[in-house]
Amino acid sequence: MSSAVTGAAQRPTHRTDAAGYRPPERAHVLVAATAVGLFTTALYTLFSWRQWARFQVPSWDLGIFTQILRAYSQWRAPVVPIKGEGFMILGDHFHPLLVILAPVYAAFGSGLTLLVLQAVLIGLSTAVVTGCAVRHLGRLPGACLGLAYGLSWGLQSAVASQFHEVALALPLLALSLAALVRRDHRAAALWALPLLLVKEDLGLTVAAIGVVIVIRGARRLGAALAVGGVAAFVITTKVILPALNPDGVWDYADDSIVSLLVTDPGAALNGLFTGVGNKAALVLLVFGITGFLALRSPLALITLPTFAWRLTSDVPFHWSTDWHYSAVLMPVVFLAVVDTFVTVRGARRFAAPIGIGALVLALVVTVWFPLWRLTDPETYAPSHQDAAARQVLALIPDGAVVDTDITMMAYLAPRTEVYWVGNEGNPVPDYVVVNQSSGIYGGSPPSDVVDYATSKFPEETFVEVFAEDGFLVAEHVADTG
Repeated sequence: MSSAVTGAAQRPTHRTDAAGYRPPERAHVLVAATAVGLFTTALYTLFSWRQWARFQVPSWDLGIFTQILRAYSQWRAPVVPIKGEGFMILGDHFHPLLVILAPVYAAFGSGLTLLVLQAVLIGLSTAVVTGCAVRHLGRLPGACLGLAYGLSWGLQSAVASQFHEVALALPLLALSLAALVRRDHRAAALWALPLLLVKEDLGLTVAAIGVVIVIRGARRLGAALAVGGVAAFVITTKVILPALNPDGVWDYADDSIVSLLVTDPGAALNGLFTGVGNKAALVLLVFGITGFLALRSPLALITLPTFAWRLTSDVPFHWSTDWHYSAVLMPVVFLAVVDTFVTVRGARRFAAPIGIGALVLALVVTVWFPLWRLTDPETYAPSHQDAAARQVLALIPDGAVVDTDITMMAYLAPRTEVYWVGNEGNPVPDYVVVNQSSGIYGGSPPSDVVDYATSKFPEETFVEVFAEDGFLVAEHVADTG
């Protein structure tokens, strides 16, 4: 484990390398990597806990992933009712590697468990980046650069958007790229391969890692990895996802303007320049956090697949600095900086000021990103809906069928059958739960939960059983006729 974290070469670490650099002892590398990794894990766990405790829910995704892990932990196929009755989630995104988290969820069945697991995975990736940086740059610059990665805005945005499968990609990417930095191409390829089971688009990232391996001289291995990555992407998106999807398609094929290139090239070109300012800002911020030093390394090429699908997307969320989409770019740019110091003659003498500068920049940028909320005393106080939300949870029994908006999804998913209120064709629920403050009703939330429930299920009878602080609950009354 320590060799994976530190990225140490096979030769003893006390020797001076060909450029006259004497790496720190392995024990010192391991201590620095562990300390920075644990600090990052603790920081993001604190953030996630306060977000969970205050019922702050940015989307329905945590509810979806909770249902996935609940199914895996019970040895069931990952059918996700939130997406629709009988919806096989592996036909939406391809992330079967999530199954490795099932034992932890089985022991601690909560949406909070996923948030803590995400913090741990980020901490692991931070330990790998820090270990690699300390090994190649020295303790002070390496620790600063590793901590700058751990605090990077892309990771902050991912944590604030709650759990997503890309959390699994972070330690794998870090391990693969750290191996590239130390020129261990076989290890780089082996660590990259599991990315194929994290999310379908990462097949192209694996291919890009193969291209870098080719550039570095291991042509046969790199070419095989590049071809395999592309083939995995094509097979997953053209065969596996459509086969498992209820509609027989890959739902996200049309998100990118690439899909328009053949049918409407003009529209595709217009789409590429839509939001060009936001797209340019995204690219500048990704590379700007390292002072653009990452661009000096061929590892920067590994960002291209992610940039390609995001910058050609017609979904504005994909261009923004919010959400989880930038997380996989963070280990790439920071380890590309380490690679730059290793490959550019004489660059190491600037490692200390640049490492410290990267950390200062990460701290300054944090003012505009989610971790800054930890400086707000309100973060540590109960939300204004706390008492009502807890009463709703106490009201609904285990095993109930519930139609709800996003607020209570992840809280109810471990013990009830949860459906999204916006779906067509849901079974008749035992309860309908509305949070008028959830923000999903277009500014006109339901004022009468019984009317709202009967509009969804016209043949059924409901009665209001709770109404307080914006939460409304209707219970289904069974026909005894």
